[in-house]
Amino acid sequence: MPSTTTGHRFFVWTIGCQMNKADGERMSRDLMSAGHVPVENLADATAVVVNGCAVRENADRKVWGMLGLLQGAKKRRPELLVGLTGCTVHADRTELEPHLRPVDVLFDSLNIEPMLARMARQIPGTDAYEDVEAAPLPGEGSVSRYVNIIYGCDKHCTYCIVPFRRGAQRSRPLDEIVAEARQFVDEGAREIVLVGQIVNAYGFDLDGHRLPDALAAVDALPGVERVRFVTAHPQFMTEPLALAMRDLPSVCEEINLPVQAGDDTVLRRMARGYSVAHYRDMIDMLRSIVPGVAVTTDVIVGFCGETEAEFANSRDLVADLRFDQVHVAAFSPRKGTAADQWVDDVSQDEKLRRLHEIERVQTPIAREINSALVGSVEDVLLESLESGKAPGRPPTWRGRTRSNKLVFTPDHADLAAGETVPIQVTDATPWSLRGVAQPAAVPV
Repeated sequence: MPSTTTGHRFFVWTIGCQMNKADGERMSRDLMSAGHVPVENLADATAVVVNGCAVRENADRKVWGMLGLLQGAKKRRPELLVGLTGCTVHADRTELEPHLRPVDVLFDSLNIEPMLARMARQIPGTDAYEDVEAAPLPGEGSVSRYVNIIYGCDKHCTYCIVPFRRGAQRSRPLDEIVAEARQFVDEGAREIVLVGQIVNAYGFDLDGHRLPDALAAVDALPGVERVRFVTAHPQFMTEPLALAMRDLPSVCEEINLPVQAGDDTVLRRMARGYSVAHYRDMIDMLRSIVPGVAVTTDVIVGFCGETEAEFANSRDLVADLRFDQVHVAAFSPRKGTAADQWVDDVSQDEKLRRLHEIERVQTPIAREINSALVGSVEDVLLESLESGKAPGRPPTWRGRTRSNKLVFTPDHADLAAGETVPIQVTDATPWSLRGVAQPAAVPV
């Protein structure tokens, strides 16, 4: 129904990681609790929250672009309120200042009170905008939901801006995490993803609980079918965590464990705090305890001073450990980090060559791993029905296996979002699987 609120119609624009997405949903709920109404389109909003990310330079550019767009919008609608939050607000002031012209409120994503106070002082007139349809409750009906369990980071890797933007490590109380996960399940979620910059550092700044305890508490909630966590750090990869992955029924057999480089000299320059040998030991431990575990990783190429021989060690590690997926990025310096003070001495062309070389090694490995699943029947949690992208192509369901493999299957009347169905895999690429739901399939 059209909204008749006397409060604001708000639009939250979020960019970045799962943590930002979770923060964006939480802020939307706080705004709704104060009497404001979410809208689907920025053009319908009387207040806009820009939930920015600053981990990579490309994210910064997108945030600056959105603020530029809003500056133009405010010339037409001077009463439009704009709030800026997320990692972006903790940028160096000289970096931030040129983009602040359209911004009315700067606030931390964990404290929305300044935005609420400004919105309360500047309520739009009832005839300021035509009535529009209110958006649904943020996240409601989504099959998979994110729960932030730890904020900030204490590691200070030399290339990473996060500690400067997100602050020191702060773990949330376990009862808050469980209550939020329970709420999401009540709203229809079947998968809960526990997130943090270093998610397996959870609880080290508190007394008592660690990530395995959080996994067990969420696993025990009625209605939870799957639990995942992201992103882990090799220094905090423990045997109890691997045992939790093996023994807790809903915890999925997959992990993202970034290595970042396969050379000890580069790892020391990055201040990662572990050696290649330690990383290999962690992978061996995981694979011995968790049968069939899917392991993905992150690799940075072209870091300051990286020689061809050091890069070759990263390439060889990827070939040897046979990850399910490798997220590879070319190094770019971030202002405020230690590496920003060093010589960025690998050319952009060479960085791209190394990036493509990692992809060249990884692609056939991913193809072989996925192709081994052809003919098998996998339990797939259906997430969404995607319309055919070409004329005459029928809609296709998108879902994921427990090992987080993306699966596509043709639509039919017995399938619905949030159901887990057995699907026989008929085809595989390095990036996804295709299959057919079994004729006698009963949702698991």
